[in-house]
Amino acid sequence: MICACRHVTKGDVRDAMKAGADCFKDVRKATGAGGKCGKCKKKIKKYMDRHRDADP
Repeated sequence: MICACRHVTKGDVRDAMKAGADCFKDVRKATGAGGKCGKCKKKIKKYMDRHRDADP
């Protein structure tokens, strides 16, 4: 679970990225992650940076 408030998993973030999410704002729009308390914002950005080029 990468966003406990919205019950968003790392897999959900990866799916959003595969669907074209290129930045945190896009992931938030697609999944709702980070839209409540915002504590996961850094975790999501770090995850995106690590996995940006993986599995096109």
